[in-house]
Amino acid sequence: MTEAATAAANSDLVAAYHHALWRDGDQGAIDRYWDPAAVVHMTDFEGTAVDVVREDVTRYFGAFAEIETRIEHLVAEGDRVVLHWTTSGLHVGPYGDVAATGKRITMTGMDLLRLAGGRIVECWSMWDGLSVYDQLGVLKIGA
Repeated sequence: MTEAATAAANSDLVAAYHHALWRDGDQGAIDRYWDPAAVVHMTDFEGTAVDVVREDVTRYFGAFAEIETRIEHLVAEGDRVVLHWTTSGLHVGPYGDVAATGKRITMTGMDLLRLAGGRIVECWSMWDGLSVYDQLGVLKIGA
């Protein structure tokens, strides 16, 4: 397989994973797409990559309803894919220390995923948490 074909296949795999997990709420996608020995780099989460992703998904889906997500950009090169995403939802349950507010939030973020053997083996993930907490009314940015 050429590098371009590998990059295209990895891009397709990441899109399928993102839609299955974050759009459709299919937590089985974690086990299907992540290598059990994968490494994840995310703030405030500890454990194996699969456990970290499962904890993040459980926290998000427990806090928000009417979730919509979209892929803004997918850029692939070799074994790496950059996923730029946007998601929104209605805040109906605790999110960290913040009780339900009934507010609709929009969150953006980027993930850099490394793939091998058709599975995610490493991920660096960042999202605009400051904006989310501002939308929830916790912060007074610019006040």
